[in-house]
Amino acid sequence: MGAAGLNEYFYVIEIELTAAAGAATTTTPAQQIGSQPFVWEQLGAYWDTTTGDWQVRISDNGANQFFSSMEIKVGGLIGVDQRPFELSVPWTFMPGSAIFVEATNDGAGLDTLFLSFIGKRLPNPGAV
Repeated sequence: MGAAGLNEYFYVIEIELTAAAGAATTTTPAQQIGSQPFVWEQLGAYWDTTTGDWQVRISDNGANQFFSSMEIKVGGLIGVDQRPFELSVPWTFMPGSAIFVEATNDGAGLDTLFLSFIGKRLPNPGAV
């Protein structure tokens, strides 16, 4: 069944953003979801430097849905132990949509932020 693409399966979408101190950056182009729905359940994050201090605002371009009213501190969501943040309500990105991230590096120098969108792929609606 799994080879035919009819079962859901664990999946991670990784996004990497680099910015100088005080600079803003975005996913350009936005990270495309592809032809299968993706259920986003957790957000993981880590950054290159010990002085990293990032803010992000995440949206689903296909649904025109923002997940916060403004940029939020990544460290406030993930915490110092960097365990993934579990979404209280999972979000399904539908085929053809995209993850868009606006980010600001409030740290002391050049840094790279890695965001892990953790969840599962669902069967393509047309394949069932």
